[in-house]
Amino acid sequence: MTFQPPRRFRTLAVVAAGLVALGGGAFAPDPLGADPRDGRAAAQENVLRIAAVVNGDVISIYDLTNRLSLVALSSGLELDQETQQRLLPQVMRSMIDEKLQLQAAAENGVRVTDREIEQQIEQLAQRNNMQSPDQLRAFVAQRGVNPTALRQQIEPQIAWAKYVQRRLRRDVRIGEDEIDEELARLAAVADQPQHRVYEIFLSVDNPDREQDVRQNAERLVSQIRNGADFSSIARSFSQSSTAPAGGDLGWVAAGQLEPQLDEVLQQLRPGMISRPIRTVAGYYILYVTDERIEGVDPLDATIDLAQMTVRPDGDDPAARDLVRRDLDQRAGSIAGCDGLQRYSDERGDASIARADGVRLGDLPEAVREAVAPLQTGQTSRAIDRGGPMVMISICAREEATANLPSRDEVANRLLSERLDLRARRELRDLRRAAYVDVRL
Repeated sequence: MTFQPPRRFRTLAVVAAGLVALGGGAFAPDPLGADPRDGRAAAQENVLRIAAVVNGDVISIYDLTNRLSLVALSSGLELDQETQQRLLPQVMRSMIDEKLQLQAAAENGVRVTDREIEQQIEQLAQRNNMQSPDQLRAFVAQRGVNPTALRQQIEPQIAWAKYVQRRLRRDVRIGEDEIDEELARLAAVADQPQHRVYEIFLSVDNPDREQDVRQNAERLVSQIRNGADFSSIARSFSQSSTAPAGGDLGWVAAGQLEPQLDEVLQQLRPGMISRPIRTVAGYYILYVTDERIEGVDPLDATIDLAQMTVRPDGDDPAARDLVRRDLDQRAGSIAGCDGLQRYSDERGDASIARADGVRLGDLPEAVREAVAPLQTGQTSRAIDRGGPMVMISICAREEATANLPSRDEVANRLLSERLDLRARRELRDLRRAAYVDVRL
């Protein structure tokens, strides 16, 4: 499928009025079996009828009807007349974008193998608790959907991802200072709630389409609130790079998203879905599934320590008290673990042991209370637990930190976000340069 520059152009904005009309009931595809004529002839006619032409590539009525059925099935929607009318503009828009993505990929030598498509179908089957791709194909076929719809939806996603990596990745750079800044910001909000967030993004790349996109976003919110599966809707309609993952953004801290999104996110609780949120690029829908506070637990500090054990003679309280006072008097002058070792050698009634990487919270309570205030090189007073007495020196100490991502993880996330923006601009430019003829 080679992209040929068209001789004349008509942008999606020009065709938008037609798409809106579709949503108002101008087209409602009938099930193939409902045609009173010969079923085979009716099916053939549906294959040949054209729904849209995108730079010379055809989207047939049959392809459009099949995709509508697949979207309804995967989203848990009943495909009645009203649902068809609501979904049709969104499905048509998605299929037009997919044609543009496939054309751009093919023009740049990007090919998608059967094995790559099969792997994605296999993952889709696993997400739906099915044992094999064949079981998934049989499932959709039994519900009146041609399994080719799976391939037609997956192939553009793979092609576009490969195109973005091959063609656009070289335009994106992330500096070390940006990683430092993001890590510092994450550390500053480590004790604040984080949300598990899913997103749907619909771009507004032409001011003339503002109302259409907003109405589409509102329809999606209505469908989800009426029982449609958010992740399935995201896979079918979202124009974000998270679409193949069902819109999963992962755990999001305060300030991590754009200000308009962050403001709304802080008001959402698990199970809540946002209204459509307007940003510079388009409309977002956010869905929160969980909430957590990472924070910093001081008991997660780790220490390397030396422990000297002294066994007083007999059970004489006065003798024990004498040993305790002697240990306490020396505690302030013992210089760390080496100093404790020398003191142990001097006494003759003591033994010493070392332990590294001990979590503070894992120590016995009496020992933990004595050790918690100590820093590297300091030694505790005598710890009397009714048997042998111990003194502990801190050889090294590492304070607990927030569960922050690594530099590589932050770099990868920033790169993904930057690349997603670049890919959106690329698709916007493809739309503006495209000849799209909607014939419904």
